[in-house]
Parts: sequence; C-alpha cells; structure tokens
Amino acid sequence: MSKIILALTLMASCAMAELKWAASYDAALAQAAKEKKKVMVMLSREECPACEYMNDIVFEEKAVENEIQKNFVPVHIDIHKDFIPEGLGYIGTPTFHFLDAKGKKIGRHDGGANIPTFLGILGKMKK
Repeated sequence: MSKIILALTLMASCAMAELKWAASYDAALAQAAKEKKKVMVMLSREECPACEYMNDIVFEEKAVENEIQKNFVPVHIDIHKDFIPEGLGYIGTPTFHFLDAKGKKIGRHDGGANIPTFLGILGKMKK
C-alpha cells in the first residue's frame, strides 16, 4: 500500500512541476557554468498577451518544460522592473536570448511561439 501511495505522490508532483526560473541573470550564468547548460533569458513585461501565452500555455507543456530543464537555465527579466544586462535588447515582448554559460549570445527569438515552434527553437539553441 505504501508503494502505491509513493507512486501516486511522485506522479502528482511531476504533473504539477513548473519551470525553475533562476533568481537573477548572474545566478543563471553561475548555474549554467556549474551544470554545463545554456541560459535562456526571457524579456517580458506585465500585461503582455504573448508573454502570458508563453507562461500559461507553452511553458506548461511537459515536453517544453523538460527540454528547458534538461538543457537550459531559464531566467525571467521584466523590462520595466529589472536591470537588463548589456547586449540583451528587445523590440517587443517577449524576447528570448540564448547564451552560453559565459554570457555569449548564441541566438535570439522575438515574440511568442506555439508549442511545436518553441520546441524547434529550443532544439536549435541547445546545439
């Protein structure tokens, strides 16, 4: 019986897992270096419909979440509230910058994307 309860608890916790965003840009770089991952920076702002779509739909998809957690350290930067590191510009929100662990840009995507498109972007950026 205890094995069944343990299995159900593990399944429930996996189903409710969320992206683990780094606390800051510097923390993301440090974590990426330690874990040999890349950094995914999301520049967004409050009341941005495309940002909300990414958070509420795309990042809730288990395949997207798994791909990000496996290969990237995600960090969220609000363009109106947070410091934006030099070189991480934007035209609109969301804007995604992909960096190596030293902060060197390896790619950028402007705007939101549906699940299959964003998975494709992540696949290109992880290489």
